[in-house]
Amino acid sequence: MYPPPPPESKGKSVVWIILGIVIGFLLGFSLEYSIATSEILSLKNRISTLENSLIQCQSSLESLSQEYQQLSSEYSILVQNYTILSQKYNQLLEEHLVLINNYTQLKQKLTELEELNEKFQNQTREVLYYRIFTIYNYKTGEYWYAWYRIRASDYYHYRFDVETHTPAKLNDRFTEELLRKAVLSWRDMESMVIREIADDLWYISGGDEELFVNLVIQFVHQIYYNVTSYTKYPIETLVEGSGDCDNLAVFAASILNAKGFDVLLMLVKADGGAHAMLAVNIPSPDDLFTYGNRDYRYYYEYNGVKYWLIEATWSRIDEDWIDPATPEAYDYLGSFVGDNPWESIEVVSVIEFRG
Repeated sequence: MYPPPPPESKGKSVVWIILGIVIGFLLGFSLEYSIATSEILSLKNRISTLENSLIQCQSSLESLSQEYQQLSSEYSILVQNYTILSQKYNQLLEEHLVLINNYTQLKQKLTELEELNEKFQNQTREVLYYRIFTIYNYKTGEYWYAWYRIRASDYYHYRFDVETHTPAKLNDRFTEELLRKAVLSWRDMESMVIREIADDLWYISGGDEELFVNLVIQFVHQIYYNVTSYTKYPIETLVEGSGDCDNLAVFAASILNAKGFDVLLMLVKADGGAHAMLAVNIPSPDDLFTYGNRDYRYYYEYNGVKYWLIEATWSRIDEDWIDPATPEAYDYLGSFVGDNPWESIEVVSVIEFRG
């Protein structure tokens, strides 16, 4: 048998108690430290996240601020433009109202003018111009008297064409176009009298081309020579009974072309001065030798074709006027096709009219 163990002393119990308390405290502190460390780490992560978000927000704020400044600047410009446009609109609105008022007044005046024009047209139907010409057939010795009636409305049709009444110039395309337009006006409904003249002269000539051309010259020579600064239509020259070189040349060319003759209207320098004359493509003319005692005949060669000269004017300086429709007239240069009363001719431009 063994004897029982001796009883434990109180000192050891206290030590264990203290040791337990210390261990418990350490365990608790370690646990709390671990929890605190974990929370601190979590807070640091959240702070880092918030800092990143703050940086992004600041960057976004700067970008938005720049955009705002740009938009604000654009807005200011738009406001200025709107103000300017608004002022212009108001000005245009005022001008529009003025134009409407002017339009209303002009429309009223136009209506009044149309009424006056209608009255004028009705009245001019009663107005006629008469022109009488003497025609001398130098081959038969016969005299003819031709009279023509021109309606005032036909004459006014050309007289009121103010764009055509512009100064004629040498070597000027616009002048050439106007002269061509004037010559070819024989085709117009209002120029029936030009075709009538051509038919009458053709009838008197008996179909003799050279005689017909000389009768046209004789006819045109009865128009009084008067210096005119602008181009005229043949009917204007006929009604007014006067014209200068280009007017008379146009008149003669129109009659010839109305009968199908190949005619040239020539703008020339005759003895150094600006002049208009014409030429016609016919067989070689001989009447100026037979009836005019000429020694020579003149032509202008164009594209290999001979065109015989025609002087459309009939004026005598320091001499008594000679009636073109008389035998005495054929003693003067310019009364026949093929005549040339000028010492020198320099052709500047040519306008052709084929029949």
